[in-house]
Amino acid sequence: MTDTHDTDEGQSDSTAYETRDVKLRPLVVFTAGLTVIGIVTYLVIFLLFRLFSGQAARSDAQLAPASGLTQPARPGEEILPPEPRIQVNAAADMKTLREQEEAILTTYGWVDRQAGVVRVPIDVAMKMVLAQGLPVRQPETAPPATGTPAILTTPQGKVSAAKASR
Repeated sequence: MTDTHDTDEGQSDSTAYETRDVKLRPLVVFTAGLTVIGIVTYLVIFLLFRLFSGQAARSDAQLAPASGLTQPARPGEEILPPEPRIQVNAAADMKTLREQEEAILTTYGWVDRQAGVVRVPIDVAMKMVLAQGLPVRQPETAPPATGTPAILTTPQGKVSAAKASR
């Protein structure tokens, strides 16, 4: 009859856990190595940041006079970029754009004369929508299947057919 205590190899009879402690030396070596690697990495990154910030400061000092930007003679004067300038007068271009947009929103005009599509001023269009109303679906009807025509009515009772899409 063999005694299980004499041949104990670190396991209990149930084999659910080890009976010996964790080996401390490999754990301490791993932790120390990880700490040393972390410190070395921090120092390398710190030195790289100092190197790069010094290079950036030197390059900024070298680029400033040669950048081509002229300092304004008077306060409030515009600083212009170097030639060739794509947009010569930005303020006038913005004013022209706003005038064109204002004209589109406030005047009548043709969008497509062949198709009979016109543009109306936005305030007139809003009054027309208030007068005619928006098309609404009748609440008692079930929603139509995709691709079938839906019967739409306006608040004045006008009926129109529209293609339903989902």
